[in-house]
Amino acid sequence: MIFLLPLASAVIYPFASVFLKRAIGEGCGLLRTAFVSNMVLFLVFICALPFNEKPPEWNYVGWPLVAGLCFFGGQVFTFVAIRSGDVSIQSPLMGVKVIFVALFSFILKPEEVPGLIWVGSILAAAAIFLLGGASFKSFRDNSKTVFWSLLACACFGGSDTLAGYKSAEFGPIPFIVTMVLVLAVLSSFMVPFFSSPLKSCPKKAIGFAALGGLAIGIQGLILNLSLAFLGQATAMNIIYSTRALWGVLIVWILGALLGNNEAALHGHKIMFKRFAGALLLSISVIMVFL
Repeated sequence: MIFLLPLASAVIYPFASVFLKRAIGEGCGLLRTAFVSNMVLFLVFICALPFNEKPPEWNYVGWPLVAGLCFFGGQVFTFVAIRSGDVSIQSPLMGVKVIFVALFSFILKPEEVPGLIWVGSILAAAAIFLLGGASFKSFRDNSKTVFWSLLACACFGGSDTLAGYKSAEFGPIPFIVTMVLVLAVLSSFMVPFFSSPLKSCPKKAIGFAALGGLAIGIQGLILNLSLAFLGQATAMNIIYSTRALWGVLIVWILGALLGNNEAALHGHKIMFKRFAGALLLSISVIMVFL
C-alpha cells in the first residue's frame, strides 16, 4: 500500500509540466511563470515543518544553502526546457536525474555506487536519442529541449546528492525547507526582469502557473516524506522512475483534454518512439538501484 505514494508522485509530475507549458503559452512568460510556480512550491513545502521533531544543527546550514542554489538552477533550466520544446520529451528526460545523482555519489563515495550504473548510463543515452526522435535530424530539432532538460537534471542531481549525504547533519526536514526557502528568495530577484507587471498576466495563465507549482510541490512532498518516514528508498525510487512513462502517456492520451496538442501534431509513430525511449529510460534508472 505504501508504494502507492511514490506512484502518485510519478503520475502527478507530468501534469506539472503540462500546466507550466500552458502558463507560458497563455501569456505569463518564462520568468513570471517561474516566479509564481516557485512561490507556490515553497508554500507547499512549508507544510512539512509540522512533521519536524528536532531543531536544525545550524553549524551545517551551508549544505542546504548550496543545495538550494542547485535546486534553483534546476527549476530555471526546467522552465527553459519546457518553453523550448515538447512536454513529452522534457518530462521523461527528468528521469535522467537519478543517473546524475549516482555519478555525483560516485565522486563522493565510490564504494556506495552500484556497478550497473555504467550500464544504466549507456541505456539512458540510448533513451535520450529515442526521446529526441530516433534520427539525427529529429534529434537536432529537439536538441535544445534535450540540452536544457539534462542541465536541469544535473542541477537537481546536485541538490539530491547533497540532500542524501548531508541532510542528516542539519536535519532532513529543515534541510528541505531551507532549500526551498533559498529557491523563493532567489526567485524574488526575477521580479525586476519581468517584461510587464505580474498583475498584467492573464488570470488563466497565473492559474496554470500556480497549478504547476502545486503539482511539483505535492509530488515532491509526498516522495520526500515517504522516504523520510517509511524508508525503502530503493523500492520507492524504482516506482518513482515510472514518471518517464507517465510523462509520455499523459500527453499522448490526455493531452487534448489538457490543452496540449503534441500527440495530434506529431502523430502516433513519434509518440510511440518517445514511449519506447521513456521505457528504456525507466529501465536504466531501475538498474541504478539494483
